[in-house]
Amino acid sequence: MKLRSTSMISVAFAATVCLALRISSGDEPGAPETERDNRVQIVIDACVERYRLLPASDAQRPLDPQVAIRWRNPTRGGQANAILVLWVHDGRPAAAASVFALGQLCHEFVSLSRTAGLLAYEGNELVWSPSAAGLQFQDVTDAPTPAESPVARLRQMKGLVRRFSATLTGWKSSESRREELRLLPQQLYRYDMKAAESTHPELRDGAMFAFVQGTDPEVMLLLEAVAERDRPPRWQYAFARATSGGLEAQLDGKLVWKVEQLLDDKSSTNPQIVLRRVIPE
Repeated sequence: MKLRSTSMISVAFAATVCLALRISSGDEPGAPETERDNRVQIVIDACVERYRLLPASDAQRPLDPQVAIRWRNPTRGGQANAILVLWVHDGRPAAAASVFALGQLCHEFVSLSRTAGLLAYEGNELVWSPSAAGLQFQDVTDAPTPAESPVARLRQMKGLVRRFSATLTGWKSSESRREELRLLPQQLYRYDMKAAESTHPELRDGAMFAFVQGTDPEVMLLLEAVAERDRPPRWQYAFARATSGGLEAQLDGKLVWKVEQLLDDKSSTNPQIVLRRVIPE
C-alpha cells in the first residue's frame, strides 16, 4: 500500500499528530534545514498513525503510539528527522519502531513483548504478527535487591545499566568494522507501574535504555524488577535490536548477547520487520 500523497497530509494534521505523541527532549536533534527536510518530517510524523498495533487478537482497542526520541545518524547516509516510536501495553513497552528516510521511507518494527501475540495493521491489512516473543530476559548477576522506593529503584537501574556495553558488529561476516555504541544517559521510557499492576503482578519496576550511533538507537536494553511468588525479588535484563546489522552486548565485560546481521527483514512473523514505502514528492 502506497503512502498518501503529501497534498493529503496538511501541516495542521502533522501538528495534531505531534501534539498527540509524547516527545522526549533529551538528545533531540535540531530542526529540519530544507524544504524537503520539512516535507519528510511531516510525512514521518504523520505516518505513525497509519498503523494499529494490538497486544493480542482479542484486544478491544489498539495501543497508543508515543515518540520516545527524535534522532539522527550522520554516519549512515546523513539520516535526519527520524523517530523511535513506542507502543506501551499496561505500563510496559510492547513494541518499538524506528521511522526514517533512507532512499525509501522505512518503518523498522521490533517486538518488546515477553510473549507472542502482537498484531499490526496498516489500514485493514495485517502486516506484522510475530510468532515468537521479542525478548528473552535473564537475571542480572551480582545485582542488589530491588529497593523499596521508586526513586531508589531508578538510581539502582542507572547504576546497573552502566555495567553493560554494546557493540555494532555491522554487515560484514569478518566483523571488521566494529563500533562501540554510546549509552544514552537518560532512559527512553520508565514503566507506568499503576497501569501494570493488574496485568503484571510480578513486575515491580522497569525502564528502557538505548545504546546509540549518533543519537540513533541501535540496541535497546530493558531492565525490570520482578518478584515472582516462588523467588525473591531480583533484577532482570533483555536486549532488543533496532538495526539489521550484527550486534553484541557485554555485562561487566563478559559477552551475554549476540545477534548476526538480519538477513530476512520482510517476514511478517519475525520479531523484527522493516516495512518500506515510497517517499511522496
